[in-house]
Amino acid sequence: MIKALLAAIAIIAHEPGYYTSRARDLQRWLKGGEIAAQIATPKEMDAVLAKSKVAFLLGFDEPTAAEMASLSAYVQDGGKLVVFHSSSAQLGRLMGVRPTGYKTAAYPGCWSRMDFVRNSPPGFPARILQTSTVLQSAEPIEGQGRVIAAWCDRKGRPTGDAAWIATRHGFWMTHVLLPDGDEELKAQLAAAICGSIDPKSWNAAEAAAKKAREHERLKRFALKQVPKKGEIHAVWDHSGCGLYPGDWPRTFKVLQEARVTDIFVNVAGAGFAHYNSNVLPKSQTFANEGDQLAACLKAAKGSGIRVHAWMLCFTATRGGRNIEAFRKRGWTLKTREGAASEYLDPANAEVRKYLLGAIRELGAVKGLDGVHLDFVRWHECAEKPKTAARTITAFVSEARRTVPKSKWLTTAVLGKYPACVSSVGQDWTMWLDTGIVDYVVPMDYTEDLAKLDSFFMQHAESRKRAGKIIVGLGVTANESRLGPEGVIREINLSRKYPFAGVALFDLDLYLEKNIFPYLKLGIW
Repeated sequence: MIKALLAAIAIIAHEPGYYTSRARDLQRWLKGGEIAAQIATPKEMDAVLAKSKVAFLLGFDEPTAAEMASLSAYVQDGGKLVVFHSSSAQLGRLMGVRPTGYKTAAYPGCWSRMDFVRNSPPGFPARILQTSTVLQSAEPIEGQGRVIAAWCDRKGRPTGDAAWIATRHGFWMTHVLLPDGDEELKAQLAAAICGSIDPKSWNAAEAAAKKAREHERLKRFALKQVPKKGEIHAVWDHSGCGLYPGDWPRTFKVLQEARVTDIFVNVAGAGFAHYNSNVLPKSQTFANEGDQLAACLKAAKGSGIRVHAWMLCFTATRGGRNIEAFRKRGWTLKTREGAASEYLDPANAEVRKYLLGAIRELGAVKGLDGVHLDFVRWHECAEKPKTAARTITAFVSEARRTVPKSKWLTTAVLGKYPACVSSVGQDWTMWLDTGIVDYVVPMDYTEDLAKLDSFFMQHAESRKRAGKIIVGLGVTANESRLGPEGVIREINLSRKYPFAGVALFDLDLYLEKNIFPYLKLGIW
C-alpha cells in the first residue's frame, strides 16, 4: 500500500516530451518506495502545489513571472523544491543556488558518477552511476547551501563539478536523473529526499529491511528454477559501447558469468556508425571512443558468446545532423499529416542501395557471428503503397544475399502478427518460411502474462517456424519494465513453446545488478 504524505508529492514537467518522460521515471521510482506522486503541468501547478509538501521541477529553465510567483509563495509557506537542470537565476536565488553556465563533457565519461558526502541526509546513497554529457553548472550561494554530491569521471576522478546542492528550501541537481545506470539507487535517492523532508513518508532503516526481505524471497524463487539445454540467451546492447564504455572485457566478463550466449550490439544505423565504416557516417562515439565493433570482437574472443552487429535500417534515429542531408536528398518519409519524420523511404532505390552497402560491409567483418537488422519496416504514420510488404521482403532477401551464409541474419520485428504486415509492411513469418532470415526476434514487450501468452501462441502456430524465433522480452523497454520475478516468469512462459530462446532488452546496469544475479541462480 502506497503511503500518503501529510500532503502529496508533486512532479511538475514543463513540456509533454522529454521532461514528462523523466517525470514518469521519478513517479515510478517513488511508487517503488511506496510514495505517491502526482505529475502535473505548469498550468496545473497552483492547484497541485496547494496540497504538496515536496515538488520536483523538470524543465524550469526560464520560469515565467507567474510561475516564479507561485513557486516563491510555495516556498514561503514551507514547501520544498527539488530542481533539475535549470539555468534560471531567479529560481536559483529563491533556492540559494547560483547557476554558473551550461557545460558539455570535456571528454568521454567526464561525468559518470555522483559521489555523495558522508553527512548527506539519511538514506542517501554513497554514490550513483550515471553518464551525463551536459550540465547546467551551479554552486551554493555562500551561507545558503552546500554541495552534497560531486561528479566523478568513469575512472573515479573528481571533476570539480557539483552534482547535488542542498539548501534550506530543498535540493538542486545540475542535470536530471536518467533511467540508466543505478536505477535502484536513484529510486532510493528520490525516496530519501522525500524522507528528509517528511520522515513519515519514508524511513531508511525500514526500506533497507524490506529490501533484504525481498532479496531473500526472490533468491528462494530463483533457486527453484531449472535451465534449458541449448537455449539462446541473448541481450540487446542499445548503447553500442557495452556496460562500461571503454572496457569491453569487463562487459564480457559480466555476460559470461550471466550465461549469455549472444549479444546484439548497436554499432550502426542509417545515420551513424560506431565502427570504421566506409559507407555510413562515423559517429561521435567512434571519434571519442574508437571502433566499438572491433573492441567488442576483440573482447569476445574465447568467451563463447556470439556477436551480432545490430543495425537500424529505415530510420535516421541517432543520426544527428545527417538527417538533414537525407531530407535534402528526398530520402525521408512524411507522416499522413505532412510532418517530417526520421524514417527513410523503403521505396527509394537509393536508400535501399545505401543500406545494403552497409549490411554488406558488416557481413564482411572478420570474427562477426551475425548481422541483426532493426527498423526493417515502414513508418507506421506514413502513407504506404500497396506493395509495402513486398518492398520490405525484397530488401530482406537482398540483405541475405549480401551476408555470408556462415553468418546469421536476424531481424528484430514487431510481435503483433499479422497486424504488422498492414501497419508497417513487415511480413516476418514469410521471411522465416522462405529461409531468408536465420532467426526473427519479436519485440514482445509487455508485463501482462496473458497478453504475452497470446503473442506466443501466434508465434508458435508452426513448430518449424517457432524453432527460428527468439522472443524479445522488455526488461527496461518503454512498454514494459520487469523485475527479476517478472523476467523469470516470462522466460518460463516462453518455454511452453518450442522457441529457440529469449532476448532481453536492454543491456544496462539494471540488467547487470538486478536481473542477472537471479537468472544465473537457476533458470540460465
